[in-house]
Amino acid sequence: MDDTECVRTLIRAFDTSKRSEIDAAWALAESMRGDLLAFLAEALPKIPKSAARASIMRYAGRFSRDSDVAFNMGVLATRDRSYAVRHYGCALLAYSLRTAALPVLAPLLAHQDPRTIADAKAAIDAIRRQNHNFFKDRRHTGKILWSYA
Repeated sequence: MDDTECVRTLIRAFDTSKRSEIDAAWALAESMRGDLLAFLAEALPKIPKSAARASIMRYAGRFSRDSDVAFNMGVLATRDRSYAVRHYGCALLAYSLRTAALPVLAPLLAHQDPRTIADAKAAIDAIRRQNHNFFKDRRHTGKILWSYA
């Protein structure tokens, strides 16, 4: 299967909102040869179901510190029409701790969805303080530790 066919296969597999079908799509994705993250990045904007896009963003987050592909997926996700996808985009950018994310997150402070505003504020705080835990631990209690395991 060539790269283009892999991307098409992923788009079809992730065209679902059902958890069981998303799990099956992951089984298929993980069996693919090649750069899965790059395939997912190409497929992401073409996948119609937001639950599937959000699932892909959760997966990509763990790579955000080392992979420009994952980081760029986070940038793209912040402009998604779905709150869940935007949330995981902000989370990915917060986890990356990259200051390059700050100009991407700043416009979200004026978003119409207050949840997105809160996520952008938390991501900005986490990046500025270089502590990804602050995306989840918004009150800085030190009691919430967050990791992509």
